[in-house]
Amino acid sequence: MTQTSRPGREVHSGRGTKTFDRVPGGFYLVGALVTLFEVIALGAVGLGLVVGDPSDDGASPDKVSRRVEVTYIVTGDHPSVNLTVGRTNGSHKSEGIVVLPYRKTVELATSADYYLDVRSREGQEGGTLTCTVLVGGKVVKQAHNTPDASSAPCAGSATDAPQRGVIAVPTLTPGASPLPEERRLTGTVKVPDYPGKGSPVIGTVTDSSLEYAELGGTWDRSRTLDPIFDGFTRKQEGRRRALVKSTQVDEDIMAAAGGTGELRGVAGAVLDERRRYEYPRDQAILVDVASQPLKVDGHDAWLVVSEIHFHKRGVPSTMDLNAVLVVDTGRVRPSVLWVVLPETNKKLWPDLNTLVDSVQVR
Repeated sequence: MTQTSRPGREVHSGRGTKTFDRVPGGFYLVGALVTLFEVIALGAVGLGLVVGDPSDDGASPDKVSRRVEVTYIVTGDHPSVNLTVGRTNGSHKSEGIVVLPYRKTVELATSADYYLDVRSREGQEGGTLTCTVLVGGKVVKQAHNTPDASSAPCAGSATDAPQRGVIAVPTLTPGASPLPEERRLTGTVKVPDYPGKGSPVIGTVTDSSLEYAELGGTWDRSRTLDPIFDGFTRKQEGRRRALVKSTQVDEDIMAAAGGTGELRGVAGAVLDERRRYEYPRDQAILVDVASQPLKVDGHDAWLVVSEIHFHKRGVPSTMDLNAVLVVDTGRVRPSVLWVVLPETNKKLWPDLNTLVDSVQVR
C-alpha cells in the first residue's frame, strides 16, 4: 500500500521569509483605503485643471465683468456752468464750476448707470445748454434745456442702445467768450470818437440843472421818472436796451465815493452802483475805456466810459458800453448823465459823442 505523504510546511530561513507573511492581516485594509484616497485626490486636482477656478479673473471672460468707455460732453453758450456727475440711483458728485466746452471719458462696468446734470450759474440763467453721453463712441443720450429752464440732465445705463437717427456729436467749440479781467483806469484817457452818423437830434431835455440832446430815430421820447423807484428823474429808451438817464447824484453814492465830492471818484461810484443794480450780481466785469476831466459851461465835470461784460438770460448782448458824466453844477450834489449802448447795436454808439457834446448847465 502506497502511503501518500502530506505536504510538509515550507520552511525558510529568516532572510528568506516572505514579506506578506510577516504583515498582520489588518494592515491590508488600511493600505487599500489610503490608495483609494490618493486616487480620488489626484482626480479632483486633474478636474480642477480642466474646468478652472471660477474665481480666476483670467480664466473665463464670461465670468469677468465687462467694461466700456463712457464719454460725457457738455456744450452751451455760457463760458462756464455748474456740473454734477454720478450714479442714477446712487451718489452724485458736484464737479463745481467747469469751463465749456467740457469732455471727459471714464470706464464703467456694462451694468453701471450714469447721471450727468449741467446747470447755468447764478445770474447767467438761460441760454443754450446741451449734455451728451457716448458709450463706445456712440451717442446713447442727448438732452437740451428748455427755453424756461436753466439745466439739461442726462441719465441712463451703459447698456443703452445708440439713439436712432443721426445724432451728431457736438463740436467742441468754445461757448460764450469768458469774461475779461477787470480793468479800471487810474490815468487820463480821452473818450474815442465813435464813427458813424448816429441818431438825429429832435430837441433838448432839461433835468437836474442839466440840458442835453433828445435823440430821434429809433429812440422813444424822453419821459419823467419817479426818482424814489427808478433812481433817476428822466429817461429815454432806444432800441435793444439803449438808455439815457439823468438825475442828481444820490447821497449814498456820494458817501461811497468818500463824501469828498471828487468828481472822478463820484463817477466811478455811479458806475459801480449801476453795475450792481442793472447787471447780474457779481458777474459783470468793468473794463474802462476812457476817463477824462471836462469843462461844461465852465463847470468841472468828469467822464468815465466803460465796457460792462456780462451774460444774462434772454439778452443777446454780452457787452454794453456805459458812460457816466458827472457835472458840478454848483448845487450840494452834482448831476449825472448815464448812457447805455449795447454792442448789438453799434450804430447807436456815435450817440454817446452827441450826448456828451450837447450837455449844458442850466
